[in-house]
Order: sequence, then structure tokens, then C-alpha cells
Amino acid sequence: MDEGGVKLLLKKIIAVVLALMLVYSAVGCSTLDIMKSLNSEEEEADDFAIIDDSIDSIGQEATETDYNLGDNTEMRESVAYFEDDNGFIIPVKAKIPWEEGIAKAVLKNLIKGSNLELQLNDAGLHGVIPEGTQILGMSINEGLCKVDFSRNILNTDSYEAEKNMMTAITYTLTEFSTINNVKIMVEGEYLSSLSNGYTIDTAFERKNINLFGREDGANFKVYYKNTDPDTTGLYVPITFTADSVDNPVNIVLKRLFNGPPADLPMTNQIPYGINYEGLKMEDGKVLIDLNMGALNLTQEEYDNMSQMVVLCFEQFDNIAEFDFLIEGMTFEEAGMELESNDVVPVFNEIN
Repeated sequence: MDEGGVKLLLKKIIAVVLALMLVYSAVGCSTLDIMKSLNSEEEEADDFAIIDDSIDSIGQEATETDYNLGDNTEMRESVAYFEDDNGFIIPVKAKIPWEEGIAKAVLKNLIKGSNLELQLNDAGLHGVIPEGTQILGMSINEGLCKVDFSRNILNTDSYEAEKNMMTAITYTLTEFSTINNVKIMVEGEYLSSLSNGYTIDTAFERKNINLFGREDGANFKVYYKNTDPDTTGLYVPITFTADSVDNPVNIVLKRLFNGPPADLPMTNQIPYGINYEGLKMEDGKVLIDLNMGALNLTQEEYDNMSQMVVLCFEQFDNIAEFDFLIEGMTFEEAGMELESNDVVPVFNEIN
């Protein structure tokens, strides 16, 4: 090839290289612009999405005490709150399949028509969230749980039904240690009230379940056992207003041993003739003094009484343990040979 041919070939090569560089540059800029656009859309979506409902993602680790394994299915024992035919909100402990977003999974059981809710119908208990309601999203941040429901949640029958619904939702979600209070949305909007007027413009916390007293009073919780034929044997928390707050533990024990109000279908499970005489507190231990009638306690009666006491004491953080006395004497000193087992709170369990 002569010199002129070589120069012509070089010019063609340079032209091709320049063209390729221009194409690459254009494609590169276009790709960069597209990526920037996608990132921008993702950031904007994250500002509004309610998607982080995983308890594990915010610090609560799943351990062997959180759920039991059976048939290769991870199960978690959870406490959820349902309504009985008399309008009382009642805690129920049940095993549900473990899944990411376990708080949402537990909350779904409160919807009328859910599997657990239908199972509880036979025990006289009912879900508090209207049928067909969907949980559109949930976020948990620094103790505040926000839940977004579909508009079906507005299909309530009365103001009282709305109050019970919010109580059950709040108590169910605050069973998780990472949740302190609850605020709800309806299809992405914060409403001032529900359809029958119950106000929901603030975050809810555990307060005044099954209230017999004043909303703003010095309120304490006492457990009794239901004697209604449909829900007999279920533990029911009742909130009372006290005249003072001098000794809350003493107030609660008096309420327990005096029994429930006469018009309630409930019992304190404490045999007739056994009276509460007072208490002593020693380094976080409560010594509950009973009258001489306690000498007639059977083992079963003693166990039932202990279970009621430990449920009532659940609301106090400063009580590590308790024991009973009879006119100042220990059971052993009084010649009683009852077995004193470690008692832990046992809610209504559904297998």
C-alpha cells in the first residue's frame, strides 16, 4: 500500500474511534440519568412507605423462648385481646406461625373472620376489628407503632365498639417490648375520629382496660375470673379508681379479696371466710397477711389464689416475689403443709 493509502486508512480508523466514543458518552450519560431518577424515586417512596413491621429489625431477637417448633413450623406464643359478649376486653395467649413482621401477624387475628377469631367464637370471644379490614402497613420507631388500615375499619357499630377496638389493638401491640404506644391511619390518612365519634388523633398507650371508674383517676388493675356460662374460667382485667395512691399494692389486694362488684359475672377464686389483713414489704417481696380462715385452704385453692395475686401484681415493677402469712405466721409456722411453687402470670391459653 502506498503512502496515500496508509493516510486514508488512518483517517478512517480515527473517525470510527471518535464515533464510538460519542456513542459511549451518550449512553453513559443516559444510564447515569436513569439511575439518578430511580434513586430519587426510591428516596421519595421511602419517605412515605409504611413497610418496616419486622420486630427483629428493630432489636428484639427471636429466641427459643419466643416460639416453639413443631412439624418444622416455627410457632410464637403471643397474647392478643378479644371482646366477650358482655363487652369486656380479655387477653388470650395463643401460638401463631412465626413470620417476618410478627406484630402485624398477631394483629391480623383481631379481625373478625380470621382463623383464630373463628376458633375463639366457641369460647364466647370475638374479634374487635370489622370483617374485611386489611392492614396496609406498619412501622415501629422509638416505641411508637403506626398502623395503616383499610377503610373497612370504619365499619363499627357504636362508640363503645370503637373504644374497645382501640383498647384491644393497643394492648395487643404493646405486648411486644419494642412498642410503647400506637397510632392508627386509615388508607394513609390520620383521622381525628372514627365513624361513631371515638377520637383517634393521639397515640394510644395501655390505660384503663375495662374501666369501672374515672378516665383521669388514680386507676389500678385487678384480675377476676369470669363465671358467665359462655366464657367461664377466663381471666378478666378490671380497672378501678382508687380514693388515694398512698399504697397501690394494698389497694389492689383489698379490691381482689373483697371480690368483684355484685353485678359482674365474676369471682376472685378466694374461698369464703378468707380475709385480707394487711401486708409487709421487704426488699421487693410482699408478705400478704391473711386471717385464720386460711388454715382451711386446700392446695388447689391456694394455687388459684396465688395465680390471681400474681396476675394483679404484674402491673407493679417493684415486686419481685410474694408470700402469704396467717396472722403474722408463715404457713409452715401455722402447721400448713401446702406446696409453694413459683407462680408466673398465666393468661387465658388457647391450644
